Amino acid sequence: MNPTINADRLWQSIMDIAEIGPTPEGGSRRLALTAEDAAARTLFLRWCQALGLHHQQDAIGNMFLHRTGIDMATPAVAFGSHLDTVPTGGRFDGVAGVLAGLGVIRTLDDAGIRTRAPLELVNWMNEEGSRFRPAMMGSRVAAGELPLDVALAMTDDDGVSVAQALADSGQAGSLTPAPRDWSAWLELHIEQGPVMEATGADIGIVVGTMHARYFQLAITGEPSHVGPTEMNRRHDSLAAAAEVILAVERIGLTAEPFGRASASWIENIPNARGNVPHITRLHCDVRHNSADEAVAMEASLRRALSDIARRRGVRIDVDPYATFGPIVFDTKLGALLRGKAAGRQLSTRDMIAAAGHDSVLMAPLVPSAMLFVPSVAGITHNPKEYSTKEQIARGTQVLLDAVLELAGTGAGP
Repeated sequence: MNPTINADRLWQSIMDIAEIGPTPEGGSRRLALTAEDAAARTLFLRWCQALGLHHQQDAIGNMFLHRTGIDMATPAVAFGSHLDTVPTGGRFDGVAGVLAGLGVIRTLDDAGIRTRAPLELVNWMNEEGSRFRPAMMGSRVAAGELPLDVALAMTDDDGVSVAQALADSGQAGSLTPAPRDWSAWLELHIEQGPVMEATGADIGIVVGTMHARYFQLAITGEPSHVGPTEMNRRHDSLAAAAEVILAVERIGLTAEPFGRASASWIENIPNARGNVPHITRLHCDVRHNSADEAVAMEASLRRALSDIARRRGVRIDVDPYATFGPIVFDTKLGALLRGKAAGRQLSTRDMIAAAGHDSVLMAPLVPSAMLFVPSVAGITHNPKEYSTKEQIARGTQVLLDAVLELAGTGAGP
């Protein structure tokens, strides 16, 4: 049996979710556990319940939608991604993977196909890490990489805890977060880069990820008045942060083409026009295809921080709060995806994921794989982020074909 994805229905579902938390530029803003995120989850759940899927939710807010199989003793084949976005999000990052999974199940229902193994569609909580750190929080907790109590105590920039946000948004489930009984995990995602478009690849087979190391820096200087305080007497935390940001950029430039480094969040205290800043916090990360090189990049960063702190008379505290990768995804699942794409006359390209994904947390627990679809012009985390209806449908078709192979089929309702 070779059921075909309904591309128009899948596209419309993506556009419907995009109407929740729209931005003036045409993108989406649904930070984790906000009212917008909760509204998107509600619409998604309504679509799933219309298919008769059984819904469970754990205490960190991960959603699991279960479709029964002929042999309920067989571990489920699982797939999905996330519905939350960054503040300047587009319409496709994460969402495409969740709704591709929904499209797989809808297509099976249309064709009257019941798989032998159960299927499970997942929406992970706070993949982006924009409101609460660290990123991939829901999958980290489910995988046992982050204790639940530690995650619940994390706060956003306004001091709201994860526990409070879960309660306020109605997203705290009754399940204790834990690894699920799955035989395989698959995730479709937009590429978030220009490689596939430049090379004409239809499907990206993600064979592994970079190694990333995340840091929060606290730079402490001395408060003083901007008028009377001579320049050489100042211990300006913001000026020191400016040097840090440029040092991070230099480290990233030196590490290309396989390395990256970014400073992407800053908080300045007291942030008053008449005050020399005395506390500045910022987030930065380094990443590389090679774990050894990423560690070397961290060493370069620490040397730069020590030099800046000494010259400017400030203290710089480093909190290395998270890492991920490098992960090598399951080669058999990668070969399966490659073969299913070839069966549909689609070209493939093996790729390394430069960004973090929930699949990174699943890979040590269950055979896991990812497939990419192209991103137009390589733009992502931007309202202009775009993948065409045909590109997403092709990727979803490969996902469906792989799910059928893994789960097996049987006739009947």
